[in-house]
Amino acid sequence: MSQHQALPSAVYNLITMPSNRAQRRFAYIIGALVTLISLFSVPFVRVQLGEMPAFQPAIFSTVVCFELITAYVIYSQFKISRQPAVLALFAGYLYSAGMSLVYILAFPRVFADNGLFNSGPQTSVWLYALWHIGFPLAVLIYLRLDAKHQNVRYSARKAKIAGWCTFVGTIVAMTVCTLFTTHYVEQLPTVLSQGQLSPSFVKFVGIPIVILTFITLLIFYIRTKASTVTSTWLCVAILAMMLDVIIVLCGGGRFSLGWYVAKLNSFVCSNVVLAGMIYEFTKMYLNMADLYRKVKESEFSYKVLLGESQQAERTISEQNTIIEQMLESSHEAIIMCDTVGRVIFANRRVELFFENPIRKGDCLSTYCEGMRTSDTTFKSLVEAYFNQSIPPFLKRISRVSLSGEMKHYECYVNPIVNEGADTLRGHLFGFRDRTEEERIDEMKNEFVSIISHEIRTPLSSIMGFSEILATRNVTEDKRVKYVETIHKESMRLSNLINDFLDLQRLDSGRQVFHFQTLNAAHLVGEIVEQWQGRDNHEIELHVLHDFPFIHGDEERLKQVFHNLISNSIKYSPDRSKIDVYVERENGRVLIKIQDYGLGIPADALDKLFARFYRVDNSDRRKIGGTGLGLSIVKEIVEAHHGRVLVESELSRGSIFTVQFDEHIDR
Repeated sequence: MSQHQALPSAVYNLITMPSNRAQRRFAYIIGALVTLISLFSVPFVRVQLGEMPAFQPAIFSTVVCFELITAYVIYSQFKISRQPAVLALFAGYLYSAGMSLVYILAFPRVFADNGLFNSGPQTSVWLYALWHIGFPLAVLIYLRLDAKHQNVRYSARKAKIAGWCTFVGTIVAMTVCTLFTTHYVEQLPTVLSQGQLSPSFVKFVGIPIVILTFITLLIFYIRTKASTVTSTWLCVAILAMMLDVIIVLCGGGRFSLGWYVAKLNSFVCSNVVLAGMIYEFTKMYLNMADLYRKVKESEFSYKVLLGESQQAERTISEQNTIIEQMLESSHEAIIMCDTVGRVIFANRRVELFFENPIRKGDCLSTYCEGMRTSDTTFKSLVEAYFNQSIPPFLKRISRVSLSGEMKHYECYVNPIVNEGADTLRGHLFGFRDRTEEERIDEMKNEFVSIISHEIRTPLSSIMGFSEILATRNVTEDKRVKYVETIHKESMRLSNLINDFLDLQRLDSGRQVFHFQTLNAAHLVGEIVEQWQGRDNHEIELHVLHDFPFIHGDEERLKQVFHNLISNSIKYSPDRSKIDVYVERENGRVLIKIQDYGLGIPADALDKLFARFYRVDNSDRRKIGGTGLGLSIVKEIVEAHHGRVLVESELSRGSIFTVQFDEHIDR
């Protein structure tokens, strides 16, 4: 497949979604309000207002969050359209978010007297200038790429590479700007003295930035005419950034009227495009909900009419019977056409699949616009079939749904001929939805990729140290150390493979459980004995009720509690006490393992049982593990119709609770 290709047809997304008159009018009102507020404040920019030290951090934390979210949303639209121009907007917002963050961190007396990063009193001014130069330049690059490559669409592989290159390049640009304005700030001209910008900075830096931003706004509006939702609100964002710079150039120290107005303009610049996109997201959702309601109403109405028709007409032809059976039971979209390609019949799944109504007499090739095979448009393939240029076929096709999701189908076509004769009566097209199959294939590929990476890491260590031992003369201390490392990595690799095989058996349903009546206290007690004293940890077993019987597989449940107690020991390196409780409550048996160690962050609790997930924390990096143990625990417990719960508090420890139904042996 080529690295890029012409767009087959116009596919609207949040970047190309047309704006209506009401949306443009609302954007113009916002732009006018921002302009009027800025202009009215110019004579009073030096008027000092009340000090709110938290105002600037609060504003810029919001600015950074909004711009990062906007950058992410724009990148998601690039993944849909794969047009190179969209990457320029993504880079612009990512750069603006990063420079905003560095600016507030380096600003004097916000987080440090002279700001962070070894910055000086001049750093924040130069960061501000570089920030406000970068964004309009990104918009100009977007316009250039859009004009030159408007009909280009990257392949999936090239789009991924281009996205990563853009991301890395933007991070490098922000890093260079930060180093330039912090470590080399003493070599830069002094542009700020006693809270006032120097005339040379205003003349040679500030005014050119205003001119650049104004030219960008003018060119952008002339080119786009604010014809899309994104371009409409981007005009307002560029205007707000220009007014921000103008207010700053007019003077006024911290907590002056001009200072507050400039920060307000930064806030407006950061959120208007995001607000417009969120509004369009909401509209698309409402349209989908309305479409779903109409489809359900249509389905209900059709069932009523079908019932009345069946009662009124007892005798029906064989062909109609077949159509009714397909309509009621088939999971495929079925279309029957005459010999020239006009629709004779289509079941309700056609509209459900393709989100577009189809009527009797419609031309099938026209209905198939927007669908593609791997090498051509599906419309041209259908036309070639009806022109008898190609034989009946089986093809995989794809299309972008109204929600922007890529849908995949398999289409087969068969001619309909009279039984016992060669007379062609029409054609039957069948469409099978294989989107879920594609998603599962993608998940499998991702899972294999993760497994490959996790296996490669210990294997590299084993091979590297083995090669050193085989080819070099090393001291006894180093030899022992290398052998220990090889052993540790081998155990890690073995544990990973065993955990992976356990998961595979559980997922495939091939894991055989040998259920029997078990005394939970005896079961847990055996495991506590085995771990007692390990790494100087004292484990105390508390059996609060007699005869806590459960129904389960002894070996698999031992695996569960070995894993949980092992984790408690590993993640409480500075605490020697672990408590294990076995109790009964409301017809259930509860086994609790409580440690007093590192604890788990609240934002990690909902992902704790995901495969390969490990809490990203410096205190945990030296602690080994595969990231599969807790997911295996969850699978085994749920196979026993139980639940595993966790409560945790950072630096206070964690409590893992395993619940089973109490088994009463009758």
